[in-house]
Amino acid sequence: MHGSNLIRKLVALALEEDLSFGDMTASLTVPEGHRCEARIIARQPMVMCGVEVLSLIVSEGHWSIRLNLRVADGDLLDDGTVIAELEGLTAEVLAAERTILNFLQRLCGVATFTREFCQFEPGLVVLDTRKTMPGWRVLDKYAVRVGGGKNHRFCLGDMILVKNNHIDAHPGGIRSALESVVRGKPLYMPWEVEVRNLEELAVAMEFKPTIVMLDNFSDDLLTQAVKIVRQRPEPPMVEVSGGVTRDRLKAICASGVDAVSVGALTTQAPNVDISMRIQPKKEP
Repeated sequence: MHGSNLIRKLVALALEEDLSFGDMTASLTVPEGHRCEARIIARQPMVMCGVEVLSLIVSEGHWSIRLNLRVADGDLLDDGTVIAELEGLTAEVLAAERTILNFLQRLCGVATFTREFCQFEPGLVVLDTRKTMPGWRVLDKYAVRVGGGKNHRFCLGDMILVKNNHIDAHPGGIRSALESVVRGKPLYMPWEVEVRNLEELAVAMEFKPTIVMLDNFSDDLLTQAVKIVRQRPEPPMVEVSGGVTRDRLKAICASGVDAVSVGALTTQAPNVDISMRIQPKKEP
């Protein structure tokens, strides 16, 4: 998993958040040295995502917990599937429980929601956005990939995306803004321009962008825009953003576009239901 250092920091922060003052309840109720076995269980159908994070949580906690993973990322789980088994000191397992579940419920939720979205029009590329939980971008985007989606740019520095605010902020408008981009961008770096109407699209096509984003176009305008783009030699990839819902996917796909970018993958995905159940360790 890429960005492992960022993920490690996030896991460490989550553990600090939950355990800054220890576990008062466990210290009062669990006998010292008590051991248990635990199972992490899917409580609904879902796409598995986060097994490496689960292992990292156990590692970062510096616990003596033994972890047995029963599934892999990308697996389709049924209600009742055992995700992992844990064995160790009961106080340590209880200390890890909430952090483990918080990460898995979010990651599996995004992966599951993405898979459901992608299934509506299998031939259409579904892209995520930078609308991610602060600090969670590596994981949110990883979960989108596990669910069958594709990643758009990760941060502001890895791709040029000229959006309407850049155009509106430039004194010379879209033509002058794109002239600045073409003149000054690194040769190796792909670039994209967002357009709001057919007039802006016509100007953008003169500069041969890598990707052209059609923002908040109606279905009829999408069809017209795609025809304009496809008439060009070596046409750019065509992406649609704004108002991309499941109900619109069929019409969007019919227009001939290549991809849709969907902020909802990471802003509207509900957490899935995962639980942990423990029982005392059976002595041989």
